[in-house]
Amino acid sequence: MSEISTLKKQKEDRRVKRTKKNLRDSLFTLLEEKNINQITVTELTTLADVNRSTFYLYYNDIFDMMDKIQQEIYAVFVETVVNFKDDFEDIESIIAYCSRFLEFCKENYSVCRFITRNDCNNHLAEKIKLAVRCVIPDSAVYYPDNDPRSFLTTFAISGMLATILEWMNSGMKIPVEDMARFLSYTYFLGSKSQKESDIYKKYSLYR
Repeated sequence: MSEISTLKKQKEDRRVKRTKKNLRDSLFTLLEEKNINQITVTELTTLADVNRSTFYLYYNDIFDMMDKIQQEIYAVFVETVVNFKDDFEDIESIIAYCSRFLEFCKENYSVCRFITRNDCNNHLAEKIKLAVRCVIPDSAVYYPDNDPRSFLTTFAISGMLATILEWMNSGMKIPVEDMARFLSYTYFLGSKSQKESDIYKKYSLYR
């Protein structure tokens, strides 16, 4: 490919990315006001200042657009958050994971706001929860079924995600580093205290 062709392709790629970003930002602006099934291509393209014909170059309809956005964001989540070898055995590895998770939420704020909503077209939230469960050690593996501590992982993930949502809704005033340390120490020290507590000794009989 010639240098001129390369430069032309790069210019076109930037234009496509800019157009898709305008459409995505406009979609999530509208989602703050109404459900996705109430949004039309016409009002979306009008808000984004994009031709309807341009929209149909990339998407079949609004639902197809949402599916593609969720696929793209999940790929970013896997690349930036999941694809690291965190062992969760020490506090620093937990802090590193939480920091990447919080940075992902901050950089993809409008999408993350959407995935916390109870929407029938929301597939991303469950995929992210499943990915988190695959990374954090499963307490059900370490404790018998009749031991309440078998639910530690479920409790930790639910609490962490709820806290991150509140952090986003409050304007993310607390720095990522401070939030990451708070979440990490709460998880690490909470799990450690539960593991060492004498009140659960009776459950060791069922191992």
